[in-house]
Amino acid sequence: MNPDLEREKTLISKKSAALAKKNYFPAPLLALVSATLELQMMAKGRILESGGAREMADMPLDVEKALRGACLFPREHFNPDRVLAMELFTSLADWIRRSDSPLGTAILRIDAALADGGFDPRAAMDAHIAGDETFFQALEILTPDAPRLAAFLVQAALAPGLEVIGSAIYSRFPTDRSWTHGHCPVCGSPPLHGRFVGKEGARHLTCSFCHVEYRARRLVCPFCGEDDAKKLDYFTTEDEPGFRVETCATCRRYIKTTDFREFDRISYPLLDDLESLTLDMAVQKMGFTRPVLSAWGF
Repeated sequence: MNPDLEREKTLISKKSAALAKKNYFPAPLLALVSATLELQMMAKGRILESGGAREMADMPLDVEKALRGACLFPREHFNPDRVLAMELFTSLADWIRRSDSPLGTAILRIDAALADGGFDPRAAMDAHIAGDETFFQALEILTPDAPRLAAFLVQAALAPGLEVIGSAIYSRFPTDRSWTHGHCPVCGSPPLHGRFVGKEGARHLTCSFCHVEYRARRLVCPFCGEDDAKKLDYFTTEDEPGFRVETCATCRRYIKTTDFREFDRISYPLLDDLESLTLDMAVQKMGFTRPVLSAWGF
């Protein structure tokens, strides 16, 4: 097995176990997340074994232009294997259908929409890659009790392919350079979550679309580029030690950041974002927003 994938699986397993010990996460949510990650790791393994990333790593890219602010590979150019994505979509839906999940009724509604043509997952995949949120807002009527279920299934089904492409493209970015712009250097999407890495606390951001983690400037808004320290702030809470919320007075947006340097804790950005959900509620009450949903579609 690919050693990087094996390390990622081990990291996910440890992080999931840590989350399960917390008493504020509904068991059905954790079960769904764990099952999704397991299926995604299997799909990613198949993609890597097929050599699907090699041609991306050799693709001609204008790195110098990217260093001036252009993304290396705009998201509309991403073309993950749709057959594999549909297999993962089906596997996820099957898992929900078999489980004792509150989403059982909603998945039956999606089944009905698939049967009568009211929902085309391939068109939804195209919409996700294009960043067409209005497409998914229109789908919410299908499952009023779980309005984001269709979006979650599509996003989760595409994620392994997007991650493999994103990682292959990012391997071309100079390792000694920090990104200084308000979007992912690979696909141009906004960041989802941040974390401080190493003793010096280097700032790393995780892309909301391709999930590439890239090094970025520390004292700057990751969305609008504001670097006036008087307009940048952060706060922590005793309820969520190891996490902080960074806000920008200029664009009124925020990003959560993991800082486990003083803790013996596992960090995995997509699950760190889930673990710190209470901070989203706190900062949104203060009038700040973030331009992306979680990695789980809500």
